[in-house]
Amino acid sequence: MKKTMMALAVGAAFAAPAAHADVTLSGAINMGIEYVDVGSGTNPAVTNGIRAGSGGVSEGTFGVATNYSNVTITSIDDLGGGLKLDFAFQLVAPTASNSDVANRNSHIGLVSESWGGVWYGSNENIYERYFYSIDPLDGAQGLGGNLQIMGNPGAGSVFSAQTGAPQGANGSADFYRRDEQAIWYDSPSFGGFTFGAAVGTTFAKDANGITQDPWMWQLGVKYVGTSFPLQAWGAYVNHKDYFGLNDITGNTNTVNAANTQAGLSSNDRAMQLGVGYTLGDIFIFANYEMLKYKNNGVTLAGGGGANPVTEYSRDAWGIGMKWNLASGYVGAQYISALDGDAKCLVTGCTANDTGASMIGLGYYHTMSKQTQVYVLGSWLGNDDLANYQTAGTGNVASGANVGADYTGIGVGIKHSF
Repeated sequence: MKKTMMALAVGAAFAAPAAHADVTLSGAINMGIEYVDVGSGTNPAVTNGIRAGSGGVSEGTFGVATNYSNVTITSIDDLGGGLKLDFAFQLVAPTASNSDVANRNSHIGLVSESWGGVWYGSNENIYERYFYSIDPLDGAQGLGGNLQIMGNPGAGSVFSAQTGAPQGANGSADFYRRDEQAIWYDSPSFGGFTFGAAVGTTFAKDANGITQDPWMWQLGVKYVGTSFPLQAWGAYVNHKDYFGLNDITGNTNTVNAANTQAGLSSNDRAMQLGVGYTLGDIFIFANYEMLKYKNNGVTLAGGGGANPVTEYSRDAWGIGMKWNLASGYVGAQYISALDGDAKCLVTGCTANDTGASMIGLGYYHTMSKQTQVYVLGSWLGNDDLANYQTAGTGNVASGANVGADYTGIGVGIKHSF
């Protein structure tokens, strides 16, 4: 009897807080059957001032893509005086493979209707959120989404789901990324204007025994008209010691025999600007992006060949539309990445043939408030030394042939809960 009463008392002690908590389980299962054809790419091998590349064997792959399938647990606690505690724990749903679940956007913070909210943890911050919130093809995670070109320089990586040191073993050139160990602020709306800021902590300082101090900061402002159907936005990011240029050129950020590096420090920057307008049931938009990478303290003794690269930049632009229908919606966009510009330590160098273009088109048919079926198509064409790739295709291989063209088509079901 005593054991029973004690067990009930202990159970009640743990159950009582849960009874007062506002906990919500939500998410989406977004699975598609997709076919992606990857061309052979550049053949024979070519080179320019910053990059060398060659193609491979063309192939077509058929499989199941998971897209942005996730399960999210959220809890809101009213602290009084207009202040609330906001907690979220989001997991990737491994719906197309036998892999383990993985952490995504998980954080805790304080929110007020009057002054906004402050959170810390892991999250897609302002720069990426502005891109995927405007994307007409399901938040940029899938065939035809802007993630395939925007936020990366076409160096063979598409999305940086950051773990560990933010710059990685060979640097990180991606700005379309999830930042861990971050602190951020989002404002309330002031007549349609919102703004935000984020900073990354220096948790990975002096990683791998090298004197570095990787961290980031970013700012953004957005306007969504309350009486006039206009949207406009802009965002800026600075990555310190992420060594994105090493990722682009293939130089590794390691100490050599002379105890010097290809670069002693780095500053990488990204900027996006956009504008959108609603005409009845059609939303049209245009956006622009600039990426710039710079390594400091580059020396010939530090590697990088006879004429190491010190700076690289590229511009991209896109246009798109979303047409809301009684049965669902149609989304379409075109994005073009221009050839890059490069600077080298000794003599001039070029970044020719590093551009790319893509077209995305999709239709989402509404079955209920929670369920849609869709069909997506995408074409991505790389110049000879570009390596932009498809995104969000899950188990469907995206290939890695420099200069390749990618053609993909998919059908699927998205169920939100």
